[in-house]
Amino acid sequence: MRKFLHSILVFTNLVFALGLLLSYLSVYVSPEKFWLIALVGLAYPFLLIINVFFLAYWVFRWKVEFLIPLIAILLGIAHLSSFFQFPFGKSNLDKDTKSTQVKVISYNVNLFRLYSWSNKPATNKDIVSFVKEQKAGIVCFQEFYVTNDKFSQADVKKAMGMNAHIDYIVKRKTNGYGIATFSRYPIINRGDIKFENTANSCIYTDIKIGTDTVRIYNIHLQSLRLKERNLKFLLNNQETKSKGQTMDEIKDISFRLRDAFIKRAQQVDLVSNHMAKCKHPIIVCGDFNDSPVSYTYKKMRAGLSDSFIQAGIGIANTYSGLMPSYRIDYILHSNELKAIDFKCPKIEFSDHYPVVVTFSK
Repeated sequence: MRKFLHSILVFTNLVFALGLLLSYLSVYVSPEKFWLIALVGLAYPFLLIINVFFLAYWVFRWKVEFLIPLIAILLGIAHLSSFFQFPFGKSNLDKDTKSTQVKVISYNVNLFRLYSWSNKPATNKDIVSFVKEQKAGIVCFQEFYVTNDKFSQADVKKAMGMNAHIDYIVKRKTNGYGIATFSRYPIINRGDIKFENTANSCIYTDIKIGTDTVRIYNIHLQSLRLKERNLKFLLNNQETKSKGQTMDEIKDISFRLRDAFIKRAQQVDLVSNHMAKCKHPIIVCGDFNDSPVSYTYKKMRAGLSDSFIQAGIGIANTYSGLMPSYRIDYILHSNELKAIDFKCPKIEFSDHYPVVVTFSK
């Protein structure tokens, strides 16, 4: 019986070790070619934790099988830095430094909760107050929303008191939805990168900081667009369903995941190609809707540094929804800039947390 249980444990460990190895491949394989590998990449944190438990178990039992999870973990150890950062060797913000410092905020504001179906109070005043307290030089909002009867475009500009680059995906007489970049520095050029058949978008803004020009890419990549019934199903809050209904829900969610993975791959290819032609230092702010172990992150980060890896400490989960362990909001940057302070305040004004980075240049 012991031998049988041991064999079952070894086999189970091999399955999860293989799953962890497959998750590493997700950063290299475009979901357009094979979308299921992206799903495995999404499971990376859970696969890692399970392998750590197996490693501890085999070491405790003093079994040579500890090599199975150990090898699987070590082969992808570089990915761990994208999820967790030790405090050693980090550069803390030095107020006495003579270098130019620029504070940047990237924040998915969840429409300021101004939508009619929200059961929570609007957060536009709270978010504006937070930005002013931070004394940020550049602010990038995703899921930006204005409505004439509550918080108009004029109200936003007045409240922010900054130069603005606003791009609407949907614009009506009384309201508008899109993406916005605000800057205390002069805006000397602006443009957008069109995504087809989606409510997501990307804009770029050239900003003059002293004698230098920095290009800010403000990005909101493809969302899952889960419906209320999908969320209830995932939260196990639904009424008892038949097997057929359960399978229908699983299929629906799977198709939504597939479509989101594929669209994000197409969008990130467009943006990365555009960035490759840019002659200025770059800061990329945005909600990527994807984890650090993904084709999206790998492609977007090519040639850039991750501010969390450079200046962050601990775990920087940026989404407060179903999967709080994930970092899906990022600030990436060219190597000419140095991130000297990284924060992700856990404020409840949106379903995302803001990413706040101070750069030295």
